[in-house]
Amino acid sequence: MDSDKPQDNDFTPFLNIMNEWYAKDTSNKIKSIFLSRMNDGKRCSGSIPYGYNRLPEDKQTLVVDPVASQVVKHIFELAAEGLTPPAIARQLTEEKVLIPSAYTLQYHPEQCNRKAEYGCTHWNANTVREILSRQEYLGHTVLRKTIGTNFKTDERRFATDEERLVFEDTHEPIVDGELWEQAHRRLKHATRRIKEGTHQEECLLPGLVYCADCGSKMSYQTNYYKSGEPYHSFRCSSYGNRTVNCTIHHISGKVLYQLVLRSIQRLSSHIIADERGFAEELKSKWEAQANGKPQKQKDELQTINRRLNELDRLIGSLYENFISGLLPEKQYKSLMKKYSAEQDGLESQVLEIQEKLEQTKASSAHIGRFIRLIKKYKQPAELTKEMACELIDKIVVHEAIGKKPNRQQQVDIYYNFIGQFDLPLSEKEIAEARRKAEQEAAEKAKRKKDRQRESNVAHQAKAKAERWAANDGHKYPKRICEQCGKEFYPNNTRQRFCNTDCTKAHQQAEKEKKRFAEKGEHTFRQKVCKICGKPFWPSNGQEVLCSEECKTINRNQRQLAYYYRKQSGQKAGEAI
Repeated sequence: MDSDKPQDNDFTPFLNIMNEWYAKDTSNKIKSIFLSRMNDGKRCSGSIPYGYNRLPEDKQTLVVDPVASQVVKHIFELAAEGLTPPAIARQLTEEKVLIPSAYTLQYHPEQCNRKAEYGCTHWNANTVREILSRQEYLGHTVLRKTIGTNFKTDERRFATDEERLVFEDTHEPIVDGELWEQAHRRLKHATRRIKEGTHQEECLLPGLVYCADCGSKMSYQTNYYKSGEPYHSFRCSSYGNRTVNCTIHHISGKVLYQLVLRSIQRLSSHIIADERGFAEELKSKWEAQANGKPQKQKDELQTINRRLNELDRLIGSLYENFISGLLPEKQYKSLMKKYSAEQDGLESQVLEIQEKLEQTKASSAHIGRFIRLIKKYKQPAELTKEMACELIDKIVVHEAIGKKPNRQQQVDIYYNFIGQFDLPLSEKEIAEARRKAEQEAAEKAKRKKDRQRESNVAHQAKAKAERWAANDGHKYPKRICEQCGKEFYPNNTRQRFCNTDCTKAHQQAEKEKKRFAEKGEHTFRQKVCKICGKPFWPSNGQEVLCSEECKTINRNQRQLAYYYRKQSGQKAGEAI
């Protein structure tokens, strides 16, 4: 525009609009061309995944890099062993492995499109995560990962799963599907690092334990007994965070480990004993579930399909009425928006129900994979983290009922590939479980008795030590002699005198005191007169009469008795 001619500026807004339309139209055409190429499975990006190279004559074909592919496979193997991306990055750094950009810069500079430091071996956890998430290592081609949001800027967004284009088996894979699933399963259940210097033990069931009521993962906790000994348990994380109104669902870690180990041992023995019978039993179970339990879902799917057909008919008639002029445009748009929203909701429900129905179908491949896994752990003696992550999909813990010793709690174990599978207990196992429970109860009672005995002994020893320390090394506290009034340390709780002399002196004093209480100032004890029966104090030990009158009466009675006795003797002599 010429500023000297202001009249030409009147067309500036229109020219800007036309230029913007032209740029937008050009952008849409370029996008459509790229989308058409991607729909045909052709790559439109200049970058290639780490571990692959391009053929010089065919840039669409990827070939495996013999060196970088081993690093990629090593990363997946480390993830399958349970290492987290930060741990894998630390290990690769320690092994002095070149990072992807440095490797490409050093060995394939024509393919390097990122800034990199030559010879850099410092790996980042995000790089490891990106490698672990790329489906190209399975042999698939993944296109349209990002979508431009504005043709004026370089802003882009990540494409959804529906928008992303995936073409399977287009080139040689670096990792197989089993290693991929195992690595991602272990990454799903990755745990935090344990602080050094703590009593916390590594959880053997990381991310596998769920609450039966709210569906949240159960947190792994470390608590302590009064003695200071640590013990580990699981509880509902929603209960701890107070985010959902849920109960604690507490279960001991030791008890849960024993339940899981026992379930794996029984299932392993059953499969080893009759592998074909197990497969047939599992197939029949899945078929019963597919025919019985999902019937409600099938009925719901039929109802939704009928409603979708009805909506298609309504939308068709609505469009015909709008074209013929029988329906105003405003009502047409309103009804179309309403029907379209309902259609989208019903279609999403159809997809969810179909996925649930697919999960109930029997799969011989899944059974075979699980049998191979269970054979890997024949009759395990202890539970390991690797075993749990490979065999178990999830463990659902219900709320306990009752209190000890009658506490009961339901635990559902879902295995990978086969889901929940409960083996009925045999009579032999029931008897063994009963015997083991009785033995554990007896051992528990014995341990309780031993603890009580040890506690009593410790308490007595402590009390004795405190008593001896308070008494300056003597067993009993200091006392005052009741006889001489001196302080002394007794030899027992009944000692009252400091020595034998005081003891004898006290005993003599007690005798005199008792005698004085009985006789007072008299020498002899009080007696009862034989004549009058009155008590009196005698003057000697042989005196038995209290007064002269009683003595006279006693003397007269004796004389009279003598007289009668003599008279009776004389009469007896005359008679003879």
